[in-house]
Amino acid sequence: EDQILSEHLQPGAKLENLQEIPGLTTLNSKSIEKAIKIMEVLELVEIEDGEPYISKNFSPLSMMNPASLAFMLYGGSSHQVYEARLATECYAAYLAAGRRTEDEVEILKTIIDRMASNRDSNADKDFHFIISKMTKNKLMYYQTMSMINLTNSFISDSMNQFIEAYSLEVVHKIHCDIYEAIKNQRPQEAYNAMKKHFDLLEKFYQ
Repeated sequence: EDQILSEHLQPGAKLENLQEIPGLTTLNSKSIEKAIKIMEVLELVEIEDGEPYISKNFSPLSMMNPASLAFMLYGGSSHQVYEARLATECYAAYLAAGRRTEDEVEILKTIIDRMASNRDSNADKDFHFIISKMTKNKLMYYQTMSMINLTNSFISDSMNQFIEAYSLEVVHKIHCDIYEAIKNQRPQEAYNAMKKHFDLLEKFYQ
């Protein structure tokens, strides 16, 4: 990961002389094979003709996957995902209200319009992604994306379940309240509206 982030290794580059990579110098060949397998699972590495290469589809989001994988492997629960999303995304809404640009508000409005007439789960993801992007905090943005992917690992079709439990009108109103608070640059109202949103979601994370 250090080699990739420092750009010493580029997407598509072959991993050679693995024993010379800092941190791997003391490992035996079996341990290195295991490390390569883990990197393959995390989509950092692709195997071609038996040789490891940095994934051509590598993106910074890949660097978030190890934490998500560890969470799944060591017994993380859906309610823990809920607690993490609650803490992160309520404060994200608070920050977004103070830092959003007019262009971002327009984008959020188009997403709200998509959500008004159908059960577009992708629109719901986009809604949360753009709010986290408005924070201008890249780590918060990547954390949000990672946590939403974890949500999908625990809960299938969460958007439709949400709508069926509370109706499309209620769900749309909740998202509109968050949008209006961010648009009008009211951080505490944005925080409270997002908190209400997650209060209604909690029962799906049991």
